[in-house]
Amino acid sequence: MIRVAIVGRVNTGKSTLFNALVGSSVSITWKEPGTTRDVVEAIAHSKKRSYILMDTAGYTFEDDPMYEIFKAQSDKAIEKADIIIAVFDLNSGFTDLDDMVRKKVIRSGKPFIFVVNKVDSKNLELLAHSEFSLLGKNFITVSALHKKNIEKIFEELDRIADELEKEKSEKSDFYSEEETFDIKMQEILSIQSLKELERKIDEEREKEIQSAFRREILKESEEAEKETNKELDEKKEKREKIRISFVGRPNVGKSSLINAILGYERCVVYDKPGTTRDAIRIPFQFDNTNFILVDTPGLRKKSKVDVGGLEFKSVGRSLTAIFVSDICVLVIDSAEGVTHQDKAIAGLIERRGRGLVVAFNKIDIIKELKPAGGIGTFVSALQSSLKFIKWAYFIPVSAKTRYGIDGLLSAIKSSYQSWIKKLKPSQLLKIRERLLLLDFMRNQNPKIFQLTVKPPTFLVYVNEPENLKKYQVKHIEKIIRQLYGFYGSPIHFRVKRHGEPY
Repeated sequence: MIRVAIVGRVNTGKSTLFNALVGSSVSITWKEPGTTRDVVEAIAHSKKRSYILMDTAGYTFEDDPMYEIFKAQSDKAIEKADIIIAVFDLNSGFTDLDDMVRKKVIRSGKPFIFVVNKVDSKNLELLAHSEFSLLGKNFITVSALHKKNIEKIFEELDRIADELEKEKSEKSDFYSEEETFDIKMQEILSIQSLKELERKIDEEREKEIQSAFRREILKESEEAEKETNKELDEKKEKREKIRISFVGRPNVGKSSLINAILGYERCVVYDKPGTTRDAIRIPFQFDNTNFILVDTPGLRKKSKVDVGGLEFKSVGRSLTAIFVSDICVLVIDSAEGVTHQDKAIAGLIERRGRGLVVAFNKIDIIKELKPAGGIGTFVSALQSSLKFIKWAYFIPVSAKTRYGIDGLLSAIKSSYQSWIKKLKPSQLLKIRERLLLLDFMRNQNPKIFQLTVKPPTFLVYVNEPENLKKYQVKHIEKIIRQLYGFYGSPIHFRVKRHGEPY
């Protein structure tokens, strides 16, 4: 059942409105401000559905002895509610305390209804729209005492409830993904070594590729494929959210960076490494694109083990975020430089096949030091330490000053576009033409197909796969990137002999 919180400053008639909606005197109503000391709950019925209403004492001024208690009670009701009704008193006019309530309700991010109470005549309705213009044009004027316009509140509640139900239905895929996140987390928590983790990563990738290959075989016709893709595209437009994992060593500023992106403090920030204990998931929108931002515990070196080992038990949630994310933002402390641990994390991201953006955080500290050659030279030096992922985006940022935030978000979006890019047959043919010009490919008769996306994975058929060296496969990747970019995304390959089934 949908929960509705009735909030506002004290003595605006919240309890009277509560009773009018419920249909009986459940809450005590009296002229003394703050008569309601506890959250009172009751069920109210509209023509379409039932609601759980929560009545609150209301917000008061800081010098009031009950200030902290009333504030905590109202804040908790807002937190628990699905919909908020904020009540204002026409007789008192729009006060600073009313404005505080208005802002608090809007910032909650929850659907709300603004109600101006004690409007007993049409003349007073005109006054209400003049006095309470900061509430916008769509607030409802009522007289809770005389039960005037109560039905309008129920109509608005039903409209919002319908939207909430529709949104819940559209988010079913997201909830399924959250369950996958938790299941994966338990799997990763059981891993004890880097070698075991790498084996798990390889197994996951092979499953994905095998699944993609089966889908290719089962396609009955090009027309059927177009229809399927069209349906998928429509679903993506409605439901798809790009999951972004912010990963890195402890205390490099992951939570601060997320707070800088959101524009307010959503994640706990503290100087002590390891403040973030759980993976936090936060919906966010940028440039008409929906994201789920994930803040994770830092990945730290395990004490008393060989150098480069990962403390899997304490960072399982962070590793899980890499497993189930779309794009990983590897946050590196610019002042400390690129460490062995940073490289290890980057290697795990590439192996898992996730898009990658490297954020060189705390660049404001470097600016103050005025390095020789400027910031550009300094960033290039950091970037040269990560040559094995030179396909990634490298963005200097400052969570403290918000420098580079827009560039970081644009890089994330571009990285995702590369991650889901599917080449056309004509583009694959152009790659083959370039491959035939290579000395080591002339006797191989290469043919190339794109098996899947997320990440882009190519199947290369040759005469003698055993003679194709690793650096030569890297050269194939270089050609693909020269032609079609794929920046921000790894490219994976499978090499097979002609005629050999996948």
